[in-house]
Amino acid sequence: MRARGMPLAVCSALLLALALPNDLFPLGSPVFGVVCLAPLLVALYRSRSYGHAAWLGALFGACSSVLSNFWLLFFQSFSVWTLGGVTLAYLGYHALLAPILRYAAGAPRAWRPFAVAAVWALYEYLKSSGYLGYPWGLVAYPVHAITPLVQFVEITGVWGLCLLMAMVNGVAAEWLDLMLAARRVPARLWRGSAVVALLAAAAVGYGVAALHREIPAAANADLVLVQHNANPWLSGDDEGTLRTLEALTAEGIAAEPAAPDLVVWSETAVRYWMVAPENPDTVPLAPAALPRLPVPLLTGVPWVVTRDPFAAMNAAMLVAPGGAVLDHYGKQHLVPFAESVPFWELPAIRHIFSEVIGLHAVWAPGAEATVFALPLRDGGVVRFATPICFEDAFPDLNRRFIRAGADLLINLTNDAWSQTVSAETQHFVAAKLRAVENRRVLIRATNGGVTAAIDPWGRVIGEVAPLFTATSLRLQVPVYRPLTDTPYTRFGDYLPQLLGLLLVSLFAVRWWRDRVRSRWRSGRHGGAGDSVDRIPPAA
Repeated sequence: MRARGMPLAVCSALLLALALPNDLFPLGSPVFGVVCLAPLLVALYRSRSYGHAAWLGALFGACSSVLSNFWLLFFQSFSVWTLGGVTLAYLGYHALLAPILRYAAGAPRAWRPFAVAAVWALYEYLKSSGYLGYPWGLVAYPVHAITPLVQFVEITGVWGLCLLMAMVNGVAAEWLDLMLAARRVPARLWRGSAVVALLAAAAVGYGVAALHREIPAAANADLVLVQHNANPWLSGDDEGTLRTLEALTAEGIAAEPAAPDLVVWSETAVRYWMVAPENPDTVPLAPAALPRLPVPLLTGVPWVVTRDPFAAMNAAMLVAPGGAVLDHYGKQHLVPFAESVPFWELPAIRHIFSEVIGLHAVWAPGAEATVFALPLRDGGVVRFATPICFEDAFPDLNRRFIRAGADLLINLTNDAWSQTVSAETQHFVAAKLRAVENRRVLIRATNGGVTAAIDPWGRVIGEVAPLFTATSLRLQVPVYRPLTDTPYTRFGDYLPQLLGLLLVSLFAVRWWRDRVRSRWRSGRHGGAGDSVDRIPPAA
């Protein structure tokens, strides 16, 4: 009986993979995005038990993970563990989520799309948070390019868009369920569809107004973003990589008569740059001399924390034209089981990861949210923060940078190892909503793409560097300073947290009511009574 619903679960996995950025639809597909969850939800509604629902959820989780994250296979020698670990995690997540969705589906039919949408939005928040947080594959991402629709995330964060898209999918599931059952359309479905359509229309209306709202630009920063497109897994030619970076930087500087305010290199562009804590004001010349640029340089670099025992951070370092180190930031949210491993200090753990998986070292986490200060050529000063790698995909981390005083977000990323368009664009799409949430410019300086700047409304500023191409990008970036912080910047992830409180309360009330009703039936009829399954059987 487990085969019942399997085609629907697999269909949803395929639709979700096509809705997210992929190699067929590089920026994703909103058409698939509005229906991608519907087949899975119908399968869960028609499942015969919570165990059956868990099986369908596990199948969906495994298939959707492999189809949308296949590029993890390119993650060095332990890629099987990387993709396998993510797949097993999502298999487990959805095996737990599916029974909860089935239980939520026991709400009155008129409310069912909203109940399952609340559960789904809460799930996406939880799976994107904490040490194991992985904010990829959110149901909000397929509509990222519909600019008027996404503007309200300045109020709710991306979680409001997740909730709205899950509602749309919930209504689509009701229509699909009726079509499969060949039943007539009840009035409640028309009403539910109208409510969701009105919410979407209200979001678009708000977005149109927001796009016409002026945000003062306090300054203009002239930047050179260098995309050197080097293979990060090949060692032995670090000096050649440095010479490529230097040549591309020279091209970017020469693109305009005046010198830029800042040159930006990507994450770990300088792979073996070690700054000793006892002498932080000088840069050791290893393995080759860093070119003495006429302007400040921001680059990704290993920053040595201690030498015995050895520990280094995946860091961003700001260097003055004369070579002095001005400031640095160490990545705070490390990639679990790739950059950070629990209990790594234990020899047995290190042995397992080194000999079995092929992971030989980890990064030390950064301790604080550094905000850099950069004097501009026009006499002003811009303050910026540097989320590293996938840190630009975490909403709360980036709002904390803004709360600390950052005017800009400059992300340093190295996704070149992925070798796929889908990996680059999935990261880009996940990151661009940070600009809208905080109404600040987000700049991405990457090894292989997507190197670009995003304005506070989620639109690209100027050009986008071609993927997997060695080039430099000269951009004039306005520095916006809104008069007040956005509601999301001020209050953070309040929406999913309120959804969690609401769902726990409603589920508790329902459980207590069903328990009392079961006892009443048992006392009235003198027997144990039948178990109550509030999900109506399929016609």
